[in-house]
Amino acid sequence: ADRLLPREDPEAGGRLRAALVRDGIDVRVSVALASVEPITTGGTTGGGVALLADDTRVDFDRVLVAVGRTPRTSDLGLDLAGVALDERGFVVVDATLRTTSPRVLAAGDLTGHPALTHLAGVHGALAASNAVLGLRRTVHPVVPRVTFTQPEVASVGVGAHEVAGRRGFTVRTVEHAHVDRAIAERETDGFTRLVLDRRGRVVGATIVGPRAGESLPELVLAVRRGLRARDLAAATHAYPTYGDGPWKAALAHVQEGLHSQPLRAVTAALTRLRRLG
Repeated sequence: ADRLLPREDPEAGGRLRAALVRDGIDVRVSVALASVEPITTGGTTGGGVALLADDTRVDFDRVLVAVGRTPRTSDLGLDLAGVALDERGFVVVDATLRTTSPRVLAAGDLTGHPALTHLAGVHGALAASNAVLGLRRTVHPVVPRVTFTQPEVASVGVGAHEVAGRRGFTVRTVEHAHVDRAIAERETDGFTRLVLDRRGRVVGATIVGPRAGESLPELVLAVRRGLRARDLAAATHAYPTYGDGPWKAALAHVQEGLHSQPLRAVTAALTRLRRLG
């Protein structure tokens, strides 16, 4: 990938990269590891040299391999049960988590859905109720995700980069330099961003900052239930908390609407009618 967190808002990845660099970390993207040459002294391996695909050599103390996981399904005999696998080895399921064998359901990472613990838990409960009770409940597409770095990156729904240039969407961003809790903790490098449709409904959100995931649940609810910015703005948020981020972003949208030309014209007309009365 050419940037950190390629599935997230590009600015979120940029803020994380800047934080890592400030911590003295050499961040490199779009590079591949060609080989590793460990250094052994007195029978003990202590670090080594990594050779990158571009012939760059990098000294290291430890190598952390984080390449994800692959499903172990090839030796389960699933084909004998009529359960199909995709080209990557994941079990093929429909929206109700039923496989190509109607009596067999699958849940969690095995299905090829995002490998998130909380989603796997939802899958398990859903698959169990569908199997035991004969229901056809489906997996809800709105799933929150949090990257537990410093700062945290939390998001749900549509990202600002996904609606860039598209009509009918508005993006509201509040820098944490304007959130008093962040100011008090000297953690002002983050931001809260809402993506709203033409009716002011929250369709996505991204938060970067300490405990960003803790501010996400109300936004998950907003996206799932089609709540509008005015609904978030009308809710009383405890002060001082990082919850001020979503609240201020929603409030900014509402306040701009109050100053729109059509609303001003209506207000002026009502004022004139009142005077005539």
